[in-house]
Amino acid sequence: MSDVSTATLGLSRALLQFCRALNIIAAAGFFALLAASFFYEDAFTGYYRTHMPEADVGRLLPALRGMVLVGAPMLALVHVLLSRLLDITATVRGGDPFVPENAARLRVVAWCLLMIEVLHVGLGVLVHQVQAAHVPMEWDFSLAGWLAVLLTFVLASVFEQGARQRDDLRAMI
Repeated sequence: MSDVSTATLGLSRALLQFCRALNIIAAAGFFALLAASFFYEDAFTGYYRTHMPEADVGRLLPALRGMVLVGAPMLALVHVLLSRLLDITATVRGGDPFVPENAARLRVVAWCLLMIEVLHVGLGVLVHQVQAAHVPMEWDFSLAGWLAVLLTFVLASVFEQGARQRDDLRAMI
C-alpha cells in the first residue's frame, strides 16, 4: 500500500472514530431532550405560548417527542454502520479486504442505510405535524440516500463474489 493510501486510510479511520463518538454524544443528548420534555413541559409550553402564540402547543409537543423517538433508532443505526465501516478499514489495513466478513459488513451497512431512509420518511410525517401546529420547520426528500442504499447492496454482492472467486483461485493453486 502506498504512503498516500496508508495516510488516507488512517485519516478515514480517525474520522470514523470521531463520528462514532459524536454519534454517541448525540444519542445521549436525544435521551436528555426526551426526558427534559416531560420534566420541563410547563416551561416548554410557556415558551411557545409567549414567543409563538399562534403555535398549537398541544399538537407540537407530541410531534417533537416523536421526532426524538424516531431519531434515537437512527442514531443506533448510524452507530452500527460506523462500527462496520471501521471493521472494514481494519481489513484494508491488514491488506485483505476481499473477505466474506466484509461482504456481510457491507450488507449490514446497506440495511442500516435502508432503515435510516425509512425513518427519515417517518420524520417527514412528524415535520408535517409540526408545521400543522403552526411552527415553521423544513424537511426534504432526496433520492441520494435511496441510491446509496442500492449502491451499498451492490457493493456487498461485489465483495461477496470477489471473496468467493479469490477462494476458488486459491483452491486451484
